Amino acid sequence: MALLKYKNVVIIGMSVLAVLLNTNYARADWESQTVDDVNWVGEYTSIVLDSDGNPRISYYDETNHALKYASFGDEDWELETVDDINWVGEFTFLVLDSDGNPRISYYDQTNHDLKYASFDGESWQVERAEADNWVGKYTSLALDESGNPRISYYDETNKDLRYAYFDGSEWQAERAEADNWVGKYTSLALDESGNPRISYYDETNHDLKYASFDGESWETETVDSLNWVGKYTSLTLDSDGNPHISYYDETNKDLKYARFDNGWQTGAVDWVDWVGEYTSLVLDSEGNPRISYYDETNHDLKYASFDGASWQTDTIDDLNWVGEYTSLVLDSSDNPHISYYDQTNHHLKYAFFEPDNGTTSSTTITTTTTTSVIICLLEWLFGENAEEIDYLRNVRDNLLNNSPEGREITRLYYQWSPFLVQAAEADEELKKDMKAAIDGFLQTMSVGRE
Repeated sequence: MALLKYKNVVIIGMSVLAVLLNTNYARADWESQTVDDVNWVGEYTSIVLDSDGNPRISYYDETNHALKYASFGDEDWELETVDDINWVGEFTFLVLDSDGNPRISYYDQTNHDLKYASFDGESWQVERAEADNWVGKYTSLALDESGNPRISYYDETNKDLRYAYFDGSEWQAERAEADNWVGKYTSLALDESGNPRISYYDETNHDLKYASFDGESWETETVDSLNWVGKYTSLTLDSDGNPHISYYDETNKDLKYARFDNGWQTGAVDWVDWVGEYTSLVLDSEGNPRISYYDETNHDLKYASFDGASWQTDTIDDLNWVGEYTSLVLDSSDNPHISYYDQTNHHLKYAFFEPDNGTTSSTTITTTTTTSVIICLLEWLFGENAEEIDYLRNVRDNLLNNSPEGREITRLYYQWSPFLVQAAEADEELKKDMKAAIDGFLQTMSVGRE
């Protein structure tokens, strides 16, 4: 009898574990390196890859209050100052045009203007995209099919979301939303018609918002209003034009992810410790999301990837105090490349993934979390919409995640989950025992199935 009781306890623990944390382990061959160590540099990074797969990075030189640009050639990094007139270079965003030449949006702190820099193959050209009021923080840049720049940004004077574009002869600027105090943490993408889509933060209501332009007018909507959410947004569109957004849950100190599929679906990606600031999101060739972000608790660079069934999170660099101002891009093989800031040394850093290269500069075995849209063990046992799942996730979100002890329980769940899931998949009798034990446990708690 004692053995049976022990078995049921184990089964219940296994099942709760898997519901909370459907986990896989991975060891990644990551390499990290310092790009620029001259002065205090490396905040506000933005990374792209050129046609040869070489990284290009825009970033801020805090010592000289200047905009800088780094490009990797055959063997080494080449560094140059793009703009050092006045106090400039924060909130950078980098793209390459069809010829592989860099274009950068950024902020002029001295004049409180939105600025734009472009390289024509020989020299940099710098111009003001908007100079009315205090504007230009939180920039995000995209090029239309003609190579003309489009920029989303924040109007600090009016607390509005702004959008500027070059029409071929001059800059035009307009409000995308003027209700409440909105427009920080913008991220811009263009749909197949060249119309802008923007994710951003509603500071009045502490919500994640999304704006879209249909060619005539702007439409705005709230994506997530649960708790204080919506800072550090990063937006991308999938092949069907549907938006995907990574962002920060300030209430729970979690990394969150939203996607639109006949309605918005949101969920936590990583909730272990204080994580989720400085997010950067891309989709791989299969349409699965990848996110770089900052671990505030441990001051580490982290990376989350979804494989179609579950999320995996990895610590990429844990040397010193690193990982703020992340920017992520994937190469042609879906390998991630990340630029970020080393706060300890005030340097610009770069990390990339090379499978089976035999060397890693900072590698950590870590675990995954699940969201409400991911299949987990209890969904496998009871069905996707089972009330058992709702109850256990409520326990996770409203009990475990509200204390250090609870978060430690969650961490332990991560540690054991993959072995338990594997055991359940391989043993039909164990699966039946799990289901019966969970039914009994939840009925005791007055939340069993009807």
